[in-house]
Amino acid sequence: MENRVQNYHRSSARVKILLASLILTSTMIYWIVTGVKNTSVHHFTPDQLFLNAENVDRKGVQVDGLISEGSSHWQATELKLTFAVRDAENKAKINVISTGLVRPDNFHDGGNVFVQGVYHADQNLIRATKVQTKCASKYDAADASNSKEPSVNDKATNTREGI
Repeated sequence: MENRVQNYHRSSARVKILLASLILTSTMIYWIVTGVKNTSVHHFTPDQLFLNAENVDRKGVQVDGLISEGSSHWQATELKLTFAVRDAENKAKINVISTGLVRPDNFHDGGNVFVQGVYHADQNLIRATKVQTKCASKYDAADASNSKEPSVNDKATNTREGI
């Protein structure tokens, strides 16, 4: 009789441990799946985003495009930047609001921009968490071969030779 009681307690302890392990594992899997869903972003051009607006409403998106001419407004005291991103053909525009981020140095009308944030389809608006412009220094070599003036890199080389 005593052996039966001991075996019962051992098997019930094993069941409890197995059940607790199953619950913890299930919870961790749920957190991972939910975290991946919430942090994944969809990549679009402005015209693609406009066409898929309902599918990505209130979800994370990345948009590459051009800064629409005359659309940018910078309020330095509030760190608030508003502008519109357009595609190369000027078929679609997406409004952008960025708050709490510094305006990129080479941000200008017609410049290339990369925006990441949450898209609100009812307002055709991205609340940006990241605004990035393409760095002009990447294009110095191509520009230098087409112009008669030395590029910034050429000037640096000339300066070193004079020392």
